[in-house]
Amino acid sequence: MIRGLRTLAPARLTDVRSASGNVRIRKAAFSIALFSVILQFALSGNTLENLGIDYANPGGNPLVKLHPSTYLAAIGCCMVLFLTRPAGSGLVRFFRATPALAAFAIMILFCAFYSIANVGFSGAAVYVESYLAAAMLAVALEAGTDRQKRSLAWWIIGFCVLSIILSIGESATQTHLIPLHLDDSVAKEFADDIEDFRGDGLFGHPLIAAGVTSMATFMLLRMRMNGLLKGTLFTAMLIGLLSFGGRAALLTTVIVVVLAAAYELLRGILRRDLSMGFVGAVAAALVILPPLMIVLVASTDIGERIISHMYIDDSAQVRNLQWQVLNYLNLNDVLFGVPPDRLEVMKYQIGLGGATTDIENFWLLMFLNLGGIGFAVYVAALVLFIVHLGRTANHPLGWMLLISTIIIASTSNSLGRKSTDLFFTTACIVAMTGYPKTASAPAKKPVSRDRPIGARTSRRLALQPTQVKLLGSKT
Repeated sequence: MIRGLRTLAPARLTDVRSASGNVRIRKAAFSIALFSVILQFALSGNTLENLGIDYANPGGNPLVKLHPSTYLAAIGCCMVLFLTRPAGSGLVRFFRATPALAAFAIMILFCAFYSIANVGFSGAAVYVESYLAAAMLAVALEAGTDRQKRSLAWWIIGFCVLSIILSIGESATQTHLIPLHLDDSVAKEFADDIEDFRGDGLFGHPLIAAGVTSMATFMLLRMRMNGLLKGTLFTAMLIGLLSFGGRAALLTTVIVVVLAAAYELLRGILRRDLSMGFVGAVAAALVILPPLMIVLVASTDIGERIISHMYIDDSAQVRNLQWQVLNYLNLNDVLFGVPPDRLEVMKYQIGLGGATTDIENFWLLMFLNLGGIGFAVYVAALVLFIVHLGRTANHPLGWMLLISTIIIASTSNSLGRKSTDLFFTTACIVAMTGYPKTASAPAKKPVSRDRPIGARTSRRLALQPTQVKLLGSKT
């Protein structure tokens, strides 16, 4: 027996060291992934272009077509998958514990190679930047501790507030802090349309800024903090949505939040467990927010574009016109996708050949790029990823964030181009999980060990009369 214990002792010590090493690796991977999220805020596509990095234009060195945050997310992901001990356990756990996420990554890689085989290399970076980067970020961030995830939430809130402040300053001065990198014809068209000016803060486009602000709003509602601070930050998020001028983001966010609040009120009334703190927060929002928004819109430039474009403008007409491209598809296009050169010709044929006009629906763009066969795989992959994130959040606010994000993204071509939408969505969802549910189970009454043995025996017999009879008959 002593020999057996001597044999088992080193094995147990090795297991302890492996577990400790794995914890350090996961924490380090999270830190790298956190830095990648910070870089995504700090270095927009416009910033990279202004630094001389040819990030957005087609052609050139393929290595600079990926954002630095994508490389960092890949490093954090590889640390979790391949450096955990025993060797290969991280990769096995990835497929066993998160099959939806693993299937999403594999299917997106399939879509990328399928697109390359059918329509060429143009646009292949979209699958890495817009989709695969989000999967790699999820692997790295989900390995963190609750404390690390709460710090991620505060980093996101901090950058969003900073971006809102910059956007308000841009609207006041009619000048972008980060100069837009545009062609001459596009720049002239924007310069002529001063009334359409929108600040974009730290982001490369105001619609991206509005989408991320919407995500941060739902994440903010999940965070635990002082009620006054949360109310102030929530008001700042609404002001930001006005400033960025994203109609879809503002309306979707407000409608979803109002419906959720109404549902909670009704449920609380029916179940008679309505929280007075929640009632007070709703009452304060109804009293303070509407007048504040009216004053801001009436006396400042904030929200001017949204108010002045509350009709079917040129942007809305483009979104209706884009569907006419389906009339020019042949059977090969429908099955395998449309090559980029042919797509440009088709856009001219339907009147979308201008410098500032494009197909503004990512579902349509992905269908045109992949064709019916590849598009079916793409839709299945995206659904799996959304389901994985929803289960990861495990909270109604997480599903509200995801549904709102898909609705907002469907009004633009963001997910059909190189985009950060899913990257930031993943960061916000994982940050939510740093605030787990604290449903405490009823505590069991401790059994006293000081009572006499006879007392415990008599109590047990008193509770089981049938056994007493049986024992008596045997005696």
